[in-house]
Order: sequence, then structure tokens, then C-alpha cells
Amino acid sequence: MNNNRKLYCTPSTPKRRRLGNSKIASLTQTRGSVKHNVNTSKHIQITENCDSPPLPCNQVEYLCDSDSNSSVCSDIPCSPGVLETCNILDNIDNWKSFVDSKPSTEDSLSISIAKDVFKESFHSNIDSNNHYMDDKQKTDQYKEDVENSFNIINQSICNNDNAHFETKDSFLLDIRESGIIDNNYPTIESEPKNNQFNNFYGLPLLTKGLFKSYRNIEKFYDWQEECLNLNAIKERQNLIYALPTSGGKTLVAEVLMLREVLVRKRNSLFILPFVAIVQEKIWALSPFAIQLDFLVEEYAGGKGHLPPKKRRRKNSIYVATIEKGLALIRNLIELNRLDEIGLIVVDELHLIGEPGRGGTLETLLSTVIFAKKGIQIVGMSATIGNLPDLAGFLQAHIFQRQFRPVELTEYVKLGDMLHKIVWSSGDMELVPDRKLAFDYTEAGYRMDPDLVGGLVSEVVPQDSCLVFCPTKRNCQSVATLLCNMQRSDMLSHRIQDRIALQSALRTEGASADLVRCVRAGVAYHHAGLASDERCLLEQAFRSGVISVLCCTSTLAAGVNLPARRVILRAPLVGREFISLSSYRQMVGRAGRAGVCDAGESIVICGAREWPQLKNVLSSGLPPVTSQLKPIVASLLISAIALNLANDVRGLKEFLGCTLLAKTELSLNIEELCEENLIALLKSGALEFVGKTGQMTDMINDDLKLIVSKLGQAAIKSCLELEIARQLLEDIHQASQSLVLLGSLHLLYLMTGDTVVRPDYRHYYSLYCAFDEEASQTARVLGITERYAVRMITGKPITNIPERVLHRFYIALMLRDLWRLTPVADVADKYGVSRGLVQAALTSACAFASSAERLCGELSPLWPYKALFHDLAVRLRTCSMPELEQLMELPAVRKARAMQLYRAGFRRVEEVARASEESLSSAVQHLSLSAAQHLISAARMMLIEKVENLRADAEEVMDELKM
Repeated sequence: MNNNRKLYCTPSTPKRRRLGNSKIASLTQTRGSVKHNVNTSKHIQITENCDSPPLPCNQVEYLCDSDSNSSVCSDIPCSPGVLETCNILDNIDNWKSFVDSKPSTEDSLSISIAKDVFKESFHSNIDSNNHYMDDKQKTDQYKEDVENSFNIINQSICNNDNAHFETKDSFLLDIRESGIIDNNYPTIESEPKNNQFNNFYGLPLLTKGLFKSYRNIEKFYDWQEECLNLNAIKERQNLIYALPTSGGKTLVAEVLMLREVLVRKRNSLFILPFVAIVQEKIWALSPFAIQLDFLVEEYAGGKGHLPPKKRRRKNSIYVATIEKGLALIRNLIELNRLDEIGLIVVDELHLIGEPGRGGTLETLLSTVIFAKKGIQIVGMSATIGNLPDLAGFLQAHIFQRQFRPVELTEYVKLGDMLHKIVWSSGDMELVPDRKLAFDYTEAGYRMDPDLVGGLVSEVVPQDSCLVFCPTKRNCQSVATLLCNMQRSDMLSHRIQDRIALQSALRTEGASADLVRCVRAGVAYHHAGLASDERCLLEQAFRSGVISVLCCTSTLAAGVNLPARRVILRAPLVGREFISLSSYRQMVGRAGRAGVCDAGESIVICGAREWPQLKNVLSSGLPPVTSQLKPIVASLLISAIALNLANDVRGLKEFLGCTLLAKTELSLNIEELCEENLIALLKSGALEFVGKTGQMTDMINDDLKLIVSKLGQAAIKSCLELEIARQLLEDIHQASQSLVLLGSLHLLYLMTGDTVVRPDYRHYYSLYCAFDEEASQTARVLGITERYAVRMITGKPITNIPERVLHRFYIALMLRDLWRLTPVADVADKYGVSRGLVQAALTSACAFASSAERLCGELSPLWPYKALFHDLAVRLRTCSMPELEQLMELPAVRKARAMQLYRAGFRRVEEVARASEESLSSAVQHLSLSAAQHLISAARMMLIEKVENLRADAEEVMDELKM
């Protein structure tokens, strides 16, 4: 820990009195006499239950019930700036009680000086000398005094060994005692510059100890060393590296990002496909951030500052979803701060060919390439069939290997025979391995003709098994089947843990079928479950409480859950036949380094399906194609709004940098650009500079273009132009008769594109029970009793768009959530899955934030900006106000926040200050390791708040031109 770290206050901090140098010196000497080395006074806490998010690295050893797995809970300073108000000195008494009930003499002195430093204004420097900016010496002295005062406050926080958090969980003592580094090895702050960054792949040797302690990694694979020493990496050129799943790709990306923030002092952006993976990576990088003095910032869902905080003393790794990553890049370009980012890493690069998100990812990468700010782009994937095309688009080198640390054996089950897939020179051969014979009764064969139960019983409960099913319904039916077919040893495995899991699931409102399956060590996992339920099941599977998880294909790419055996119940994904990339993703879950020493995959296939499956497996990976064409208009608008190009010629050049231009060779890019420009000009989203008169279909390359207010508002709100236009139309209609008896009408405007198809008979029963607010809102939208009767009689409803009926149905669901009705009860009331309820809430929350920004850019809509702001804040948690702060913690939702609150942990600071033993004993169904991760997450939140205060203070200093 850096004892010289400075703490900055917010712009609202009171002005200060000049602090004499002698007073500062005397305090420094006093503090120095009692200072302890925080880094060597602690040891790492080892826990047994590993039910926290995994470290998503392919070389990580996730050992549950093992003494070799260390959980990270590093000590950080807490700050008076992260209490209930940012005004430090106005709350000095609260701060003192937070630090310790009985401060030492030195702490009392520092607190006294802290009061003296901040209680009064800057009068001695500003008011008494209005022309101080003309005197460089006084300016420098003033800045030095401010820095010293922050040092004093920071030392009073950091140097109190017992005041904030227990000091027993430091990793440094563990590293030194293990012999990884010498006891005399200096920290990153004190190590000589000429020896600091040349010991561990260009990083300080301390990083090697961190990988050993937190990842159980002592040596990199040969391919990783080769990749990190490529000329393309040394010369900061773009790179795509491709290896099979579980080959260790993520570890290389982490080393590159650490180099960027520690050596080059530039920020990094890590693009990941799903919110769940973003959260896993936040957990994995947080210990490194605490010990190596950088920040990890989450940009997913409703989290992340836009624009990001401008920091001068710390660099950040932004971990973002694709959509949030694009918003971040656009904000940085708008503020001319894109050069703050030095590296962008894209995981699962093949998603650029996926409809929807693929176009967004291509827009992000094309924008960065065209901006020409020298940003290095590194992409990784296991399933790209046309690497040269992607490399041409990214102007990147290619590194490709077929390494897999754990051998994967692939099988196909045809009838009762298990065939082994043998690959030779790219050709696939099927070799009979063994005939399956299990001690089934006649009734057992009728229940399970495909012998799924027998295949599962060969590996459980000693090892784990994933069963991929085509649909959500099939997941549940297979899980029920396996429950009925389990042997006695499976039923007697970890009984007490399963009983505790059943109790936790009941608390979350899980269905009786799921709770019953858990007793047998089996569960199902799909998007229909609430996120809290999925989280509990994932943790239980990692820790071995659940041995079998029946899941849909989305789990293969969305969650890091390795298993000994993977079974594909059928060669289908939904109703579509499986693709090779989907197959690779699913079987890649089998066998992970540090988890099991071998991996097996089995595809259950019928005789009629085998020829098609054989063709898929032997045909090679399909090429990745561009998905940009449907959103070219948005790309062009953003390019003009961000001043990347402001004439037709520049826009054509920009479009020529995209993957669309590199792969669709038959497509005339110039014509496509002109067609979209003409459509945008006619719609009013774009305007010619200085040109009036009727719009024609002829434009030339030299014409200058600007974005209209509508287009500018759409870009600022991160909405597609058509979605923004639809929202404005909805607002215009609502303005004529807005119902403000409650929140329902406003929630209707936020329903977005969530798809739900209600049962109209049930819809009618809800209609009959409408209260005054719902009835009046329905009438305004055109849903009258006449049409309600048509619902129950089955007659077609022609005068009202079906979209309006569906959106109002979702709005009713959101209103119940707004009224703090549990998710499970809302799902039962409206006949939908809990997953869909939460998806609707998440979508509405994000849409409300975008709507607020849209209305803020269009001055006539300022009243709606105020309405949507409060709506977005309330939708983010849909909980009691006192729970909102606790729900900012990662993976803490309403039920867990309520447990924390009732246990006496009512602020983030109180969670951060707790020990894992006290937190685990106070909160039901919270294991020691989960408590440890929760405490670590709380401490990371406080660090970020402190750094935000520092950034605000530095911004004020800049405005004063200091």
C-alpha cells in the first residue's frame, strides 16, 4: 500500500487555511516514528468453500474444498470522502467513529490538523491576494500545501493499522514466506526504475507473486511466452490470436493490459460479450488493481461513468460489454480524450458476425481504426473461419495454435454404441469405442431410451457433468429424469450443503421442481430463471454441491463453468441444427486446467441426424460476415457528430474501413453510403452546411454535412435513430394526455423492445381488476372495454396495434415491481418466466437512462428529462431507498441487500469494515468465501469513490488554472 497516496476532495470541500511547513514536517516525523509496514503485516486468508465467481483464466485452479485455493480480500484505505456526504470536514465526527473508537495520539494529532486544514477557506491564498496567478512561486507553494494537506488526511486513514480493516489478509506475507520473492524485494512504489519492469514479461516481479497467489499459476505455457514475445506485441501492432477453448487466451490479454496501465501509463478497454463475464473479470482483476495501484471500472448494465472520470494519478482497466464499450469510446472522442486509451482487447471476436451485437462491435472497432490515435487492438477467439479477412479489417497480425492443456476426447453416441471422433490431417473419422450397457430396469429403458442417466452416472458425484439441451423446457424435463435415475451414492453426497442450497433457493422464490432436483444434486439453468437463482446454482456447481447442470447453449459462452464431461442431448440449438462454432463452444467446457485432468464430450445423435452432423463437424468453421449493413445510417451519423468526417468523401473513406467493405466485395460501398445519406437527409437527421432548398437525390463528395438536433440527441443517448424517433412520437402522444396518477404511463414509455405474448383471456381478467390509474392509462392508449371483450372472445383487434397491447402488459409488470412486489410473484401473476420479468426490468432501466439523455438534448422536452431521471434511478433497484446503496455492490440484489440490512450492515463502509467470519455468521446462506468476496468488492467500491473525489478535485484545480 502506498502510504504517500493523496486523497482529493470534491469541489464542494471548504476552502482551507495555509498550513505551515514546520507543522507538516513535525506531523510527518511523528507519524513516521509509529508507521508500520502494511504490506508485510498480513497473511492471506484461506477458505474452504469456493462459491464466488470464478477467475476466468484458463490456467486458474478453482479448487473447492481445497487448501490450495486462496481467496482475495486485500486491505484498502477507507476515506471520509465516501461517507454519506462528500464534505469531509463537516462529517469529521462520523469519520472518526468510522476509523476507530479510540484514536491514538498520532491519529488525534492528524485529525486535529485535518480540521485546521479544511475548516476554513482558501482566503490566505485567494481572497487576500487576487493576483496570485501572476506569482509562480506562490502558485507552486499553494499547490504544494494542498498536496501536503491531502497527504496528511490520507496518512491519518492509511496508517491506522487497526482502525479500518483487519490486516491479516494481505497477500505479501504469503508471497514472501513462500519464497516466490525475496523479503528485501521492494514494492512497486520503491523499486528502482532501472529494475522495475524487466522481471516478469515486462512487469514488476510482484506480478508473478500475484499470479501465484490468486491464480495458482507458476509458469506460462510455451505458446503464451511465444505470443507475448512476438514482434507485433513489441512494436504495438494489432494482433488476432486464435486457439481452442481453454487454451489460456485470457491470461495473455491480462498481461498485455497490465503492461499498458503499469508501464505505458495508459488505460485499457476490455470488451466482453455478457454482463456475467464482465462481473467475473471484475472479481478476477480487483486484487491485482488493489496491490498494483490501478483501477478496474465496470461498464455493464447501469454501471459506469459516461464520460469516464479523467484521472491523472491512476490508470484504469475498463471492463465493458459491447454496447457500453461503444458508448465509452464515443464519449472519449467527443471530449478529445481518446488518446487516454492505449489498448483495446476484444474477447470472443467472432461475435462480430452475430446479428445485432455484431454490428455494434464492428462500429466500435471501425471508429477506433478510423480515429488513428495509435490504439493497439488485440482480438482473441476460438471459432473464426476467415481469420485473414478479419486481420485485413483490423490491420492485424495473426497468431494461431492448436494447443489445449487438457486433452479433450470427443464422442458421438449412435444407438447403444459410443463412437470416438478421430481427427487426422483435418479429416474426421468415427471409430467404435464401446457398447453402452447399464443396469437399467425395463421401466428405466422406457424412461431414458438415450441412456443419458447412465452416461451421467459414470462421472458423478466425484466429477461434474454439463448436459446441454436444445430448449428451456427440455432442460427441466431432463433434470427431472436424472433426479429419478440417480444412484444412492449420488443422493447421499454433501447432504447438508444441498439442504442449505434448497433453503436459499426457496428464499429466492424458486419453483418446487428446481428445489426438489437440487436434493439429488441436479439442477437446470436457463434464461427463464431469475438471476439470483442462476447465481446460486452456478456457485453450487463450481463447489461440487451440484454435480449435474442441465442448461441451454447460452451458458457455453456466457458463464465459465468447466466440467469433466459434457453431454449434448441433441444436435440442436433451439429449433435450428447445431453449427460448428456452437459445437466448439459447448464441448470446450469439458476439461479445464486445474479443474480436471481430462475432458470428454458426447453428442447424442439419431441415425437420421448423423449425416447432417457429420457434414457440420467435417466442414470447418464458417466465415465471419459483417452485420453492419442494417445500421450503416447510425455509423454515418456518429461519424459526423463526433467530427471524424464531415463531408461525403470522408464518410465514404470511413465506410471503407469497415469489415463490411473488406468482406462484401460485390457491394458498392460508395453507393451504399450515398443511399443512406440521402435517406438521412430526407428524414431530417442530417443537414447540408449552408445549403437551402429542396433536397435532391444527387450529392457530391465535397458537400459538408452536419447532424440535426434529432440526430445529435440520438447519438448522445446511444439510441438508434429509428428508436429515438419512435420514443419522441410516443412522448408527443403522451403529452396530450399524460396520466400522472402514478408511474404506469411513464413506465409504458420505457417498455422498449422486450417481447412478450400474453394470454388474452388472462389479459382480460387483469383488465377487469384495473384500478383507477390503470383504467385511465388504458383508455388514453386506446385499450377500451370494447377491445377487452374482443380479447376474451378471440375476435381480432384491428384498431389498436398489437405492439401497444404487449407494451402495456409489460408496463403493468414493471409497475408491480416498482411497488416492490417480488419478482416471483410478478412472474406468477402475469404468466411469464422470472427471467423475462428481470429482462424487462433491465431493459426499461437502460432505456430510461437513454431517454433522459435524449430529452436533455432537446430543450422543449426538459420536463421529461426530470421525470425520466427519477424513473431510471428507481428502476435500477426497485427497492426501498435504504437498500439502494447496498444494491450497488456487485451481485447483491434485493433479497441479499435485505439480509445485509437486517443484519446491521446498512452502508457499504460497514460491509467493507466487517470480517468475513462476522459477515458470514450474520447473513443467512452466506459462506465464508462469499463473504470474503463481498467485503473485497465493497473495498474496491470505496477505492473508486476516493479516486472519483480526487478526479473532481483535480478538475477544480485545472479550472483555477493552477
